[in-house]
Amino acid sequence: MSDAIATPEEHDRAQAATFDEQERARRLAKLDALRAEGVEPYPVRFDRDATAAAVRAAHGDLPAGAETDHVVRLAGRVTGLRRHGGLDFADLMDETGAIQLLATRDALGDEALRRFSDLDLGDWVGVEGRVVASRTGELSVALTRFALLAKALRPLPDLRHGLADTEQRYRRRYLDLIVNPRSREVFRARSAVIEAIRRVLRERGFHEVETPVLLSQAGGAAAKPFITHHNALDIEMTLRIALELPLKRLLVGGMDRVFEIGRVFRNEGLDTRHNPEFTLLEAYQAFGDYRDMMELTETLVSEAALAANGTTVVRVGDREIDLRPPFRRASMIELVKEHGGVDMHPSMPVEEARAIADRFGVEWLEVWGSGKILAEVCDALCERHLIEPTFVTDHPKEISPLARTHRDDPLLTERFELVVAGRELANAYSELNDPVDQAERFAYQAKQQAGGDEEAEPVDDDYVQALEYGLPPTGGLGIGIDRLVMLVTGAESIRDVILFPTLRPQEGGGQRPPARATAADSLALHRPGAPLADAVDTDGDGVPDAPRRPPAAPVPITRRPRSLKPLAWLTALVGLLSLIPSLPIADWSFGLPTLLERSSRATTFVVSAVIGVALIVVSRQIARGRRRAWWIALALFGSAAVIHVLKGPDPIAVLANAAMFVAFVWNRQDFRAKGEPGSLLDALVFVPVYLGAVLTFGVVSLLTQASNVTPHLGVGGVLKTIFGGLIGLDGVYEFRRRLFGEFFADALLALGILGLLILLYLLFRPIVHREPPSEERRERAREIVRRWGSDTLAYFALRQDKSYFFSADGRSLIAYAYVRGYAMVAADPIGPPEDRARVLDEFLAFCRERGWGVAFLAVREDDAPLYRERGMHVIYLGDEAILRCDTFTLEGSRMKAVREAVRRVGRDHRFELLRESEASPELVAQLNAISAEWRRGDDERGFTMELGEDVAGVERDFVIALARDASGAPVGFLRFVPAYGEDMGYSLDLMRRRLDSVNGLTEFLIANAALELGARGVRRLSLNFAAWGRLLDSAEDAGWLGRFEQKVARGLNPYFQIQSLRDFNAKFGPQWLARSLVIDDLGELPKVALLYASIEGFLDLPLIGRLLVPPVRRAVAQGDAPPAGVRSAA
Repeated sequence: MSDAIATPEEHDRAQAATFDEQERARRLAKLDALRAEGVEPYPVRFDRDATAAAVRAAHGDLPAGAETDHVVRLAGRVTGLRRHGGLDFADLMDETGAIQLLATRDALGDEALRRFSDLDLGDWVGVEGRVVASRTGELSVALTRFALLAKALRPLPDLRHGLADTEQRYRRRYLDLIVNPRSREVFRARSAVIEAIRRVLRERGFHEVETPVLLSQAGGAAAKPFITHHNALDIEMTLRIALELPLKRLLVGGMDRVFEIGRVFRNEGLDTRHNPEFTLLEAYQAFGDYRDMMELTETLVSEAALAANGTTVVRVGDREIDLRPPFRRASMIELVKEHGGVDMHPSMPVEEARAIADRFGVEWLEVWGSGKILAEVCDALCERHLIEPTFVTDHPKEISPLARTHRDDPLLTERFELVVAGRELANAYSELNDPVDQAERFAYQAKQQAGGDEEAEPVDDDYVQALEYGLPPTGGLGIGIDRLVMLVTGAESIRDVILFPTLRPQEGGGQRPPARATAADSLALHRPGAPLADAVDTDGDGVPDAPRRPPAAPVPITRRPRSLKPLAWLTALVGLLSLIPSLPIADWSFGLPTLLERSSRATTFVVSAVIGVALIVVSRQIARGRRRAWWIALALFGSAAVIHVLKGPDPIAVLANAAMFVAFVWNRQDFRAKGEPGSLLDALVFVPVYLGAVLTFGVVSLLTQASNVTPHLGVGGVLKTIFGGLIGLDGVYEFRRRLFGEFFADALLALGILGLLILLYLLFRPIVHREPPSEERRERAREIVRRWGSDTLAYFALRQDKSYFFSADGRSLIAYAYVRGYAMVAADPIGPPEDRARVLDEFLAFCRERGWGVAFLAVREDDAPLYRERGMHVIYLGDEAILRCDTFTLEGSRMKAVREAVRRVGRDHRFELLRESEASPELVAQLNAISAEWRRGDDERGFTMELGEDVAGVERDFVIALARDASGAPVGFLRFVPAYGEDMGYSLDLMRRRLDSVNGLTEFLIANAALELGARGVRRLSLNFAAWGRLLDSAEDAGWLGRFEQKVARGLNPYFQIQSLRDFNAKFGPQWLARSLVIDDLGELPKVALLYASIEGFLDLPLIGRLLVPPVRRAVAQGDAPPAGVRSAA
């Protein structure tokens, strides 16, 4: 590939940075102008004497329009600007809150007011003025002076929505704190928690100390350390993984009560409860035991909650939990009995312990004893059920090498863990102070390490030597500060309570700019004609910056016009007025004389009802902007106005229809959607056939009653009676048989309404591709995917049930399926990155011409600005799990479950990785038999992340990961499809195994595939898509829609295993690639959600399910061959 062609990632970064670069250039020009005027934009200091909160506390009850003589000096950031020609308003935010500023020409003068108006959102200012209340009652400061304290050169994120992108909140915490009040509150609470802990410990005589971060050997916990090299000493050193051992050495030295709140580092995985760098409290009390530590823990936790919230009651998800002491105490053995119904003890035969573990699906290693298995069973069965604060006590000696042997049971230890809301919060011991016992336990842990247990405690001979000098009886406690803050603030991810959490570096370095503020007021502050500085050295390297680009051309808005939906609703409402001609109020005549006799007026009532039905039917097509619907609506509104004059007159109904007629003429440009050319022909054919059938029915019926009709039948009378009856008009005949007369009139009216409905359907029948694309178009799509399909979902565009839209130059495509008026697009456009915006505009225009709605499924969240610029709505959908094969490993405690599954399954299974084209016909048949057994007769599911095809044995680009049992028979397999580009990768398509295969086989396949692909130079491996996964962690700052999605996700979780799928993916330590749903109309979200669930195969509704299936999918299922020359989509 040529160096001149940008990668998709480089294009994304350039596109997202465009606005920031232009805005930065504008602000740099302002900076130059200020300095040219002698204004220092970054002064040394400013003396303030008040805060926003203090002003509100002192004058919060000031009535509207009132003024005071209280002069205050405030400083803060400008977060809002509103210009009103000589009277400008601004919002100033400091650490304590926000307050409004009033700037008038009379108080500041022309020049100062001009400079105030020239401020930008984000600028820091110092102000002086009197406290007043505006005419609307808003507490304000009327300025007499102001000074610019710091010019902001980059625009703030959108202040109305904050930073909706969770990862950007973490990467740019400084911006998160500016725009998200919730984040500021969380970190205020964190500070209060730490202060409360220090206060309690100091009041009890504890001394705060500091111990080394760099150690020659990590100890005190079972964790993998970070390793670094000390150049001067030329030795390997580790960052500490715990505080325990140095602190207990201090007790040996005679310091009776010590504590440390410090950072510790563990080189392990990232998830909602773990960060490699975190804050830990450890406290040690001589002459105490673990019961003393329980009381201390209760006090620390309850006081922390009181300090942060003013109450011991905290909310975790939908639950309220009271942290007021005392907490429940229960032994590990008791909890296993309570939640598992089994008796376990470290003294039981290990075979019995393994059998119990197997019964509950708990993995185990050969080197484990019954105590270790007991602990694993307890974690699996009990921890998630412990919602109220619970001390889990008396852990097996086998897993507690630093805890004292229990005074009542030599196989247990005096140890507890505090569990709240299913999460471990604290760990404490009666400390082991017998150096001989300690040395023996370290020796046992060394044996466990040699047997493959990476959680075993490392041996520390120097610590044993310190114990030999004598450690008094001691109680020790450890509390994770970050988890405690999560508990008291209700945060569901540890990253929400750490100011700068550990994140994977973004591709290509640098940071992606977040969404920008787009308020018209902030953009209007640029003075027309102000020059842009083109030769400014902003980075200090002595070289002028690159010339700044002029603003980009406006993005065409190709979504449906906003007028369509209101006009559609109003059309249906006015149709209701006509359908119910005697509706109260609507039929008031206001004393106007009638124009027709009673018998004739009765006919107008029937015609009015028919027009009402037609308006209601046509309203749906109006919402889609169909041009034919516009013409028909005009005719119906005009006719209805005349009918309401004749049947009443009804002035209200007349005015309503006349107003709608005018509104439709006014908005005529919004109706551009074409009809199906074939549908007009069908309508033209239908009309004579229908009229002929009605005429036959009418003539035959009348002839059978010829002797009972007066006057005698005649051609003119027959035609008038039949065709007039279709719209409810009385005929010229009277029937001696009353029953026939009533039946004939009702039958004709019913036929008239039915004919009208059929005609409207034929006129507005959508343009639908009912046949699969031709092989020529498929091959064209394959070429584009092979060249530009770097996205992990790109290859799934080649599903047989998808249609293709090709860009005007033929270099890009969008794969979609039409269903029920919507083009459901799978993922982003595929093609040259620089063409993405253009092909998107072409496709949106294509859909609008046909009156289709548009929904993009599984769009990369990083591409959201591209869609928002076009007036579309971006809704978080879920996360795709992507493994980095080049760094994937089974080492570390976070990979424990996967590692054990791989080892256990690998004892009697072997792994193979092969291209699909290398599979023999016999193997292909075996794999498809496994698929059939797995599906159990159900259809293949999927749309965005599955091809929906069995193994054919012909695709060279497909890779199969295969597991064979001891006999050599295949028992399970994975199929991966390629993600092309320089960063070659694969995406999981099929995941199949025999129903009687061993537990852990899927983990065995995925882990081995990642390792083998990494060895072959592959970097990316995409696994499953976890819907709403992030919201199951936290939706604090996702807005009302995000919180609504969270409730929906939690409600659906028991039925669709949302959480379990995310947890399964998380076991492999993936990167999470956020993906979104993009729609052009939020009001259509329920319909889009239903269509999405249907085409993905998650939902199969009785009776109506067939209506939610794309026509092309039905054709594929029926085996229709793609006809040559099928009409192109574009």
